[in-house]
Amino acid sequence: MSGLVDGTRFSPPDVAARREAGLAKLRELYASWGYAPVEGPGLARFDPSHPREAQAFKLIDGGSEVLALRSDFTPALARLVALTNPAVAAGERKPLRFRYAGTVWHANHPELAGMREFTQVGIELVGVSNARADAEIIHLARESVRALGLAPRIEVGNPAYVKALLEAAQVPREHQGAIADAIDRKDRSDVLAAIAALGLRGKAADAILQAPDLYGSEGVLVEARRLAPDAAANLALDRLEGVLAEFEDASELLLDLGLARRLSYYTGVTFRAFTPDYGRPLLGGGRYDAALLPYAAGFSMGLERLLGAAGSGDIPSAGVRPPSLTPEVLALDDPAARTLRAAGVCVARAVAGDEGGAARQAAEAGIPYLLVAGVVRPTGAGGRAYAERSGALQALLAGDEA
Repeated sequence: MSGLVDGTRFSPPDVAARREAGLAKLRELYASWGYAPVEGPGLARFDPSHPREAQAFKLIDGGSEVLALRSDFTPALARLVALTNPAVAAGERKPLRFRYAGTVWHANHPELAGMREFTQVGIELVGVSNARADAEIIHLARESVRALGLAPRIEVGNPAYVKALLEAAQVPREHQGAIADAIDRKDRSDVLAAIAALGLRGKAADAILQAPDLYGSEGVLVEARRLAPDAAANLALDRLEGVLAEFEDASELLLDLGLARRLSYYTGVTFRAFTPDYGRPLLGGGRYDAALLPYAAGFSMGLERLLGAAGSGDIPSAGVRPPSLTPEVLALDDPAARTLRAAGVCVARAVAGDEGGAARQAAEAGIPYLLVAGVVRPTGAGGRAYAERSGALQALLAGDEA
């Protein structure tokens, strides 16, 4: 007898070694962008308001208190922020970057939903909400897929667009979730049936019916604007345009204006990552301002699924990263930042889009160097040694030995 519970598995040495290599590669990637590791308990009091309440494994302790095994890291991370950075949890705008990895448990029927126990890996960017922050998370989602040797395809949407359509059409709140789910599934027949049942008419109703088909390149935004019934819908499209503008090459991004899953949780840009010849999403996430924290966005993945998509190929080896949790450089120059990260330098991406805002952010965070237009310069957070180090960093950018 294997002794296995349905939905769990053993990992022999070769499988466990591959899992460790994949996890090391992802940790290296996130550390190079300035994301600090955090941990949380695997056991907590059962919370009926938890986003994954329906998937929780419930237990009773000796005192008859109802507990639950961890089904998702994000709520625990929000509590950690409230304990360690109460001002940010109360609404202060200050970027905090976290990464996590650990076992989660889902009380699903294994024949319907696969594994009940798996390794969840993810990142969260807390305390800031703008297009640059959204783009940073999507950049890292794309690089996470690449880190395991896969070709990424990222589908990006903004549920705020669908939400605006539903509000403009005056869809009752109790029906919004079902219609959004049908839009997300691209089921036009269900959408049409719901519109007919509610007697919806007008431009907003027409836009709702067309939403499942708003998929493809940047040209989709033109059609979405033509259909948009009000300023709220156009504002959601403005945010997507701002995110696309943060990419030197957006060819790996596909727009999906019908991306409307978990409408009550996600409040802004959301995304899913795929790779060719693998039919299930590898990771997913987005912006959830005001759901658990005032300003927050992130993504998570099941490590085992990502490794399964990667097949039996070798995992690229992980290098050695600086032990410091504080980034050495704050960057407004993405190509130059990639060069420094590849050389082992920890580089955070400025959440401000202008040089003055980036300089203030660096000063507040104690980051000694600012990278703008291919030039590294001290921020004043150190003395002579920092000035000398900037020359070494500049040499790395020029392809010389540091």
